[in-house]
Amino acid sequence: MGTSEKIRIAFVGTGGRSWTHIERLAKFEDVALVGFMDVIPERAREKQAAAGQGKVYLDYLEMLDDAKPDALYVCVPPGEHGALEREAIARGIHLFLEKPMALDMATAEEFGQKIREKNLITCVGFQDRYLDIVEQCRTWIQGRDVGLVDGAWVGGVPGVPWYPKYATCGGQIVEQNIHIFDMVRNLFGEPAKVYCAGGRGIVKIQGFDLHDYSSAVITMQNGVVATLFTACYLGEGSTDFPNGLTIHCADCNIRYFLRNHIVFESRGETISRPWKGDWQTVMERTFIDALKSGDPSAIRSPYDDALKSLRLTLACNESLETGRVVEL
Repeated sequence: MGTSEKIRIAFVGTGGRSWTHIERLAKFEDVALVGFMDVIPERAREKQAAAGQGKVYLDYLEMLDDAKPDALYVCVPPGEHGALEREAIARGIHLFLEKPMALDMATAEEFGQKIREKNLITCVGFQDRYLDIVEQCRTWIQGRDVGLVDGAWVGGVPGVPWYPKYATCGGQIVEQNIHIFDMVRNLFGEPAKVYCAGGRGIVKIQGFDLHDYSSAVITMQNGVVATLFTACYLGEGSTDFPNGLTIHCADCNIRYFLRNHIVFESRGETISRPWKGDWQTVMERTFIDALKSGDPSAIRSPYDDALKSLRLTLACNESLETGRVVEL
């Protein structure tokens, strides 16, 4: 792709999450939003009208044939990944995928292999990696002895129809708390093993078959032990849970409050820093620049790396089911 050409972007899936991407991409002068497709056409029309460009399609194959995008944003429910990625990859179309990229490793690894064979540029939506406070957190950790890490994503049940079933959601660890699991990998490297315990019975929704809550103990290859809580049973009247990570160093604590601020605490000082800038725009810009230059090195969560976070969260599901430690 020439640097003077507009990058042609199409969307499959135009629900709530897609707008975060669309509203930013529509402001880039070197991007053309050429296609919008959703199983609910009214949503696609709404996003197309708001973007003020592109065309609405009722079928993604027709969109790929007609709009000829350079890259496809895939913003579909977790259980809907599959045929559309295979088609896009076969056509040599670059991919931005919302997490989780699949609900089983066989499918995800199939995509990964085909992406490598086609030498495609990919980005998976772990937007927290682009936060300035995460980079500050990494700086504070550097050179320090870390033993224990604890973290959480605890809240209520998201109001989307596909969430209450493992078959369509993958469970809260895979669908939602994968961001915190990815952050542990981002800061501390790769996991060696994981054990996860959970329970049910608090959430009173017809047909709900997810675990209401769980606790995963991850032993990292470097010896750090991280314990991550996941829950979706909080209801009206509950107080906000301090979601994020606490990193227990030998001489301080470093607290990352999810997408908000970080705090450095020691006996001598306390430093608090809020996030600055729009990390979502940074992620979109990084992906577009990679498409223009052909150099994906600045993308912080390409498909191959995101596979490792998916593998970790699916291992938690395996441990929940079997009651065993899963070696990674």
